[in-house]
Parts: sequence; structure tokens; C-alpha cells
Amino acid sequence: MAEKPHDAFDRLYRRHHDAVRRFLGRRLTAADVDDATAEVFVVTWRRLAELPADDRVLPWLYGVARLVLANEFRRARRADRLVLRIGGLADEPPGDGSNAVVDRLVLAAAFDTLPERDQEVLRLVAWEQLTAAEIAVVLDCGRTTAAMRVSRAGRRLLRALAQAEVAPVRQGVH
Repeated sequence: MAEKPHDAFDRLYRRHHDAVRRFLGRRLTAADVDDATAEVFVVTWRRLAELPADDRVLPWLYGVARLVLANEFRRARRADRLVLRIGGLADEPPGDGSNAVVDRLVLAAAFDTLPERDQEVLRLVAWEQLTAAEIAVVLDCGRTTAAMRVSRAGRRLLRALAQAEVAPVRQGVH
């Protein structure tokens, strides 16, 4: 007897909910994680008949989560533009910090200069610890293409880091 859709979804949800929540939690504020996680599983329920084999379900869910994130980021950008249009918020000057904080800020600044496509590939490697084959499923491309994207994104990050570490010195920041 075939498994009922409700039972299949329940099993999938229990198995992968925490991983999807962590994936989203590294990319969204704590306040937005639950809603985004719920949205991923709403889409999953709607597309239950289209799910890949068990060993590819989690990367497939990450792919759905990326689409949910893209929608959330578009919404956030629209909200930011509205705030700026209404009057904006002044940037606060950075406070004193340890070398570790400065290093993280330099890394974050370099990372932010990368195209979103490179950022996401590097997040999949660093945060989700996915293999090239799993990244290929998330990005809906071949394994070799995924491996090349990871390699190129890493090289771009190294170049951006080299430039970011020189920039504060040129600007007189110590």
C-alpha cells in the first residue's frame, strides 16, 4: 500500500525541518525565520508529487528556501527604500573593537562586494557544508558547474579581501 501524502509530508517535515530552519536562520533575522520556514514547507506540500529521491530532498528544500529568501530580500529592499524615502536613518559610526571584530568586518565587507550568486554559493559551502553534488541540486545545475562556481566565488572573495584590507589604510583608518 502506497504511503499517503499526509504521512509522506509529515515524515519529510520531521526529518528536515531543523536543517531548513538553520539554513534560513543564518540568512534572516530571528523574527523572520519561522515565517520563512513555514513558507518553504507550504511550497513543499504543494509540490509533494514533484519531490526528488530521498537523498536529494534536502538540497531540493534548500533550493526552495533560496527562492523564499529571494522574495524576502526583495521585500526588505522595498521596505528599506521606503524608509530612506521617508527620511532615512543616519549611519552610526563604528565602535572600537578587537582585531577579531575588525577581521570579521573586513571579511563581511569583502563578502558584501561579491555578487549575490557568489555569496550564496559560498554560504552553501561554509554554512550548510554541502558537497559540489549537493550544491548542484540546490542551484539546479551540473556538479562540475557547481564546483566551478564554488572555485570562482572563492577566488573572487580572496581578491575582494585583498582589496578590503588595503582600503582602510588608504583612508587613514587604523
